[in-house]
Amino acid sequence: MSEPLSESKVESLRAETPGVDHVIHFNNAGSSLPPQPVVDACVEYLTREAQTGGYETFDRESAAFQRVYDAGAKLLNCRPTELAFTTSAAMAWWRSFEAVPLQSGDRLLMSSTEYQSNAFGFIQAAERGVEVEVIPNTESGEIDLEALRSMMDERVKLVSVTHVAMTNGMVQPVAEVGAIVADSDAMYLLDSCQAVGQLPVDVQELQCDFLSFTGRKFMRGPRGTGMLYVRDEVMDRLADPTYIDGRSAQWIDADTYQLHPTAERFELGEVSFAAKAGFGVALDYAVEVGMASAAARIAVLSAELRESLNGLDGVVVRDTGRHQSGIVTFSVDGADHLALQQALRKRTINTSVLSAGLSHLDLAPRGIDAVLRAGVHYFNTSEEIGSLIRAIDECR
Repeated sequence: MSEPLSESKVESLRAETPGVDHVIHFNNAGSSLPPQPVVDACVEYLTREAQTGGYETFDRESAAFQRVYDAGAKLLNCRPTELAFTTSAAMAWWRSFEAVPLQSGDRLLMSSTEYQSNAFGFIQAAERGVEVEVIPNTESGEIDLEALRSMMDERVKLVSVTHVAMTNGMVQPVAEVGAIVADSDAMYLLDSCQAVGQLPVDVQELQCDFLSFTGRKFMRGPRGTGMLYVRDEVMDRLADPTYIDGRSAQWIDADTYQLHPTAERFELGEVSFAAKAGFGVALDYAVEVGMASAAARIAVLSAELRESLNGLDGVVVRDTGRHQSGIVTFSVDGADHLALQQALRKRTINTSVLSAGLSHLDLAPRGIDAVLRAGVHYFNTSEEIGSLIRAIDECR
């Protein structure tokens, strides 16, 4: 494991994060605090649009947008042409999911930690006759790899897995899943919305065909940004995207269009270009910080938080799995968790509350109605963890 970010490096990162002077932010799994360079890129681009015109600014800023693909490729270890910019992780996920040509009688295997928007896709697929099956878990909560291996046959067309569980912080064995799927004709869709930005993510090691993530969470980018990775080798096996425009395809003649040959076919032409410019800076920022060292620091801080929470009477840490992330979930006996979240917010401490309705296959089977979630990032500190623990004890 890499060495955690040094204290001097953390101090410099905090100095570039204006939000830490105003809040103690543990809602990084919801929307993190952007660093000043990201803010500057968004504001400066929007200012140029206001001063000289939107189309004119776009024509002059092509390098700012190429940065999105070049930095994204460095972060994920892929080709820039395998990346599409989207307006959210959900949009990225849906653009890939609808491109998989699933038919009645095909089988789709999914993990039990899928987010609600993914589940809607599976429900719709089942209504079309696709056989949707949940991969069993081990006793510790992660995907049972032997069970998955036994489920694979020629009718399995898609395996969909959430990389890091939003409701319990578990890191799924996604590389091992990829190795199993790679021995079949099925495609592998990975929702890395909660992974990219807090963990090293290498699509070559994961052997995934698709990977989606957002800018607003651990990536520390603007809201309204996301990214989709599509492996070049599967492009010819995909259905045409449902929604296309002049960015996605070329109108050849009155009755013919031709899709863009790269992942650009999954993009649409009209987005917030100020946000896209900021997202490119956020991607570069993550590369410069170094995900291995960032992940090591997050692991230290999140372990410290779990230990501190376990020391509070009536507090139960709800995280499962053998490998856990910077997402720490817990419940407080007898507490109204929404009220507790608001009480913490009044003390300028940000957390989030997750209900079973967001993850029916994870929280509900464990008999959990809701959890408080603290998403720990590399710019958080031990002192901030201490403040959170004291506030929980005082507010419940």
